Amino acid sequence: MDRKLTRRDSLKLMGSAAIGSGLMGSAPLSRDLTRLPVRDGDMRGIFVILSTPYTESGAVDYEDLAFQVEWLDHAGVHGLVWPQNSSDYPRLRTAEIRRGMEVLTEANRGRSMTLVLGVQQDASDEMVELAGFAERLEPDMMIAMPPKVGTSLSDYRAYYTALAHVTERPVMIQTQPNLPGVEFDTDFILELASRYPHLGYVKEEAQPVFDRIQALVGQPQIQRVYSAMRGRYFAYDLRLGVDGLVSGMAMYAEAFVRMWEAREAGDWDETRDVHARLLVMLTCETAIPGAGRYLLQRRGIFKSRAQRGRDVQLSDAQIAEIEHNLRGLEPYLKEGPRRG
Repeated sequence: MDRKLTRRDSLKLMGSAAIGSGLMGSAPLSRDLTRLPVRDGDMRGIFVILSTPYTESGAVDYEDLAFQVEWLDHAGVHGLVWPQNSSDYPRLRTAEIRRGMEVLTEANRGRSMTLVLGVQQDASDEMVELAGFAERLEPDMMIAMPPKVGTSLSDYRAYYTALAHVTERPVMIQTQPNLPGVEFDTDFILELASRYPHLGYVKEEAQPVFDRIQALVGQPQIQRVYSAMRGRYFAYDLRLGVDGLVSGMAMYAEAFVRMWEAREAGDWDETRDVHARLLVMLTCETAIPGAGRYLLQRRGIFKSRAQRGRDVQLSDAQIAEIEHNLRGLEPYLKEGPRRG
């Protein structure tokens, strides 16, 4: 279980990228980013996007955020990701994101899980500033959704080029298109990964997702391709050759780990059977808004079901349906760690 320490040591030896105030309009940095060695360890498996807990007053509950790390370590997951859409990212202030990054870095210290910090922002200059902050925390990896400000694929290119110059760490590209009318095509991803090998990690969730996965898996420029979309298609994606799952599903983490382990053992029947039970829960979440928060509290991961900007009350019938479906998943779940 020393994978992460070895990778972190090697990253320190490589050094951190310098971030100049004029990065966006400046000449390329002197080092040749097309020749960087890839230092990804394995970076495969179940990467959980952490949910953001809140107190009843609506403040971020950093104590529960740190405890979620302990819970997921106990569940056997391979990586932690924060903050993304499943983390309530659009409702978080930059100061809260920075504080959360610090809390997670400390909570994951000495553990074997890969730490992935989300650095997306609406525009390139804002992303560069946040990525520079994340770089100083020395995560194992960064992830970025594309920008929301711009008009073309050229804006995506400038955005990810800027990120490639901030860090030499592996960077995961999340293919959620944010500019109306802009097609985040796979040829563009291959172009980026050819130019910057540390950008050859892709969380694929754009449609047609199965065609896109097959267009990326096995390409020499691509280091890893990950499934997404809450794991709804994970069994199929695994058969297409993805390297793992990146999604928000802390409440079912052990079951997804079991599914991954079955796949690694070549047991496709168990992979299918675990996924079938997970799909019932994912459908339940879709049908019953607030079910996810209920489960985070129900399983002891969060103290509260509080959400920022939303007040969802569940009826007795809705809770009974959630509990009924959860019982079907219980053979694959563990009792979580106790709070200190």
